[in-house]
Amino acid sequence: MIVGIDIGGSTTQGVLVRNGKISGFVSIQSSDAMASAAGCLGKIVTDRKTSINMVKAIAATGGGSKSLGKCLLGIPMRKVDEIKAIGLGGLALTGKKRCFVVSIGTGTAMVAVNDGGSSIKHIGGTGIGGGTLKGLYRLLLNKDDINNLETLALKGDLKNIDLTIKDIVGKGIGKLSPSATAANFGKLSDHATPHDIALGLINMVGEVVGTLSTFAAMNHGLEKDIVFIGKVTKNRTLMKRIQQTAKTFGGRVVVPQHAEFATAIGAAKALMQEERHSLFEKLKKKVPKGKRRNGKGK
Repeated sequence: MIVGIDIGGSTTQGVLVRNGKISGFVSIQSSDAMASAAGCLGKIVTDRKTSINMVKAIAATGGGSKSLGKCLLGIPMRKVDEIKAIGLGGLALTGKKRCFVVSIGTGTAMVAVNDGGSSIKHIGGTGIGGGTLKGLYRLLLNKDDINNLETLALKGDLKNIDLTIKDIVGKGIGKLSPSATAANFGKLSDHATPHDIALGLINMVGEVVGTLSTFAAMNHGLEKDIVFIGKVTKNRTLMKRIQQTAKTFGGRVVVPQHAEFATAIGAAKALMQEERHSLFEKLKKKVPKGKRRNGKGK
């Protein structure tokens, strides 16, 4: 068994992989990397009613993994590059051979994946993401629990918040319909309610991330295979806005099941690949040269 752990700033996601298949998920809230990693490991083996001694290795990724050592509770731990984990996680959850993976967390990272994961490139990203929603939610509405943002937004009306194309020219322009946003918060009304402002925040972040992701994916011919992962994907209103925005510009966005665990899954997959490669090299060395087909070890 292998455990994949993605250690973020406040949340750690973990997955248990048994015989190559995902058999458990866990999420831990903690700002301390060591505590959250240990807690994640302990909880996931307990939940699956197995023994920690059965875990062969731990694959750790995410910003918090940098402060960890080479072992956790006596189990060998391998650090996995986060970009690689994001790319492999997106492939694993979709079954695709190539895609444009967008990880939306505190900020947003974009990764182009080709050739079944043989080519994984960090394209860039934006500082607009879940952290933006949380910060502006606190600033504008004086609220701290980001989990209530979507509920608040469900009763909102963008007519009191955003300036549309129709408001300016009276009709659509190019690919943009009359109802398309011309300026986020450009029509903020004195009559705007907290519900309107909450919806305006979600709409703004969704449009920015959706537009940037689609244009970036286009540069790599992957606009029809945009995969969103990360904890923020659980905000359905936000993801609906991202999908609508991408569609406007010819893109297609999917949010796979267990998207919030994708990076942890990718870390475990990366470790499994390394072990298979290492095993292959050991076996190749044991085969006498004269026994290798074509004399090339094939």
